Amino acid sequence: MRGSAIVVGAGISGLTTAVALRRCGWDVRVLERTPEPRTTGAGIVLLANALRALDAAGVGEAVRALGSPAHPAAMRDTRGRHLVEADPEQMASRLGDVALVLHRAELQAALLDGLGRAVEYATPVCAVETGTDDRTAAVVRDDGTRTEADLVVAADGAWSRLRPAVVPDAPAPRYVGSTTWLAVTENPGVTRMTQTWGPVGEFGVLPMADERLYWYATSVGPPGRGTDDPADNLAAARRAFRGWHEPIPAVLATTTPDQIQRFDLHALPEPLPTLVRDRVALVGDAAHAMPPNVGQGGCQAIEDGVVLAAAVTDSASVIEGLSAYDAARQPRTAGVLRAAWAVARIGEQLRDPLLVAVRNAALRRVPSRLMLDGMARFSGWTPPELARPTS
Repeated sequence: MRGSAIVVGAGISGLTTAVALRRCGWDVRVLERTPEPRTTGAGIVLLANALRALDAAGVGEAVRALGSPAHPAAMRDTRGRHLVEADPEQMASRLGDVALVLHRAELQAALLDGLGRAVEYATPVCAVETGTDDRTAAVVRDDGTRTEADLVVAADGAWSRLRPAVVPDAPAPRYVGSTTWLAVTENPGVTRMTQTWGPVGEFGVLPMADERLYWYATSVGPPGRGTDDPADNLAAARRAFRGWHEPIPAVLATTTPDQIQRFDLHALPEPLPTLVRDRVALVGDAAHAMPPNVGQGGCQAIEDGVVLAAAVTDSASVIEGLSAYDAARQPRTAGVLRAAWAVARIGEQLRDPLLVAVRNAALRRVPSRLMLDGMARFSGWTPPELARPTS
């Protein structure tokens, strides 16, 4: 079927869902609380599963033109010694397009292209409800106005205001235990993506197009360790990773205060039992906000949008389509969420030096084949085809 849809939230999950639904012939409106498109943010890594989903939505080529290939194959300890390494050619042969790194704002711009006036800014939504005749759903804006549609998609982030309408007793996001710093800066000569695990922290560097570099870092400790002063936050990052191997010192030296962001990481503590209710569906962080430790948060959000569009379009009714969406997405995203928490616990959050040494010794013995098997578990996913209107 095809009909009308309201998507609440113009982040990656909301925009992907809107693009996919529109490609299938739906009448789509996107309501976003911020007054204008977001141009802030840092980098994002799109693994092969997300790239295939974007291809299905018709925007893969445009996104690929903006990014730089990344091969997440090298993991090191704080002295620069390899813990795990896989050959990039083997990864490409096994997984296809391994990964792409680009700026979040560029990804959002590519998704926005073509949606035009379908996105309404400065339009906060406070509630969602099913119509009295059960044939429509409606969103309620902060000013009390009510707008109906056949389908409502809650894409309003980790602190979703609409999640309780789907899962009334859903737990609130929980502090993961880490503060993160992010920046896109001038590339000081880094040619390869690397990820470093320390006893209570992690640091990743990813070369981008146009001689830029995206880096991220996490440090275990209590929340609220930052300030409103970017210079203080940059100084804190430099202290946290002092003495780590090159190119980390060079990357931090290149970074300027205006480029850095800092925030405390929060995620849902457990998977939601369902992602749908009546004519309402959760996507992205509203459905499965997760720690960033398996690099799948944005990727799963993109998958959500394509699967949702295919499910409701290929079904005789919205209710039937959302049931199919839930059956496809809840088990998969639950597995990714659990894996992200598990990797966080054995990765950056290990504090005991003996346990860190044991972990590192075990990682050095992991065959490349097993590493690729683990990556294929998530990135080997294939999207459904989207049924386009015939006229």
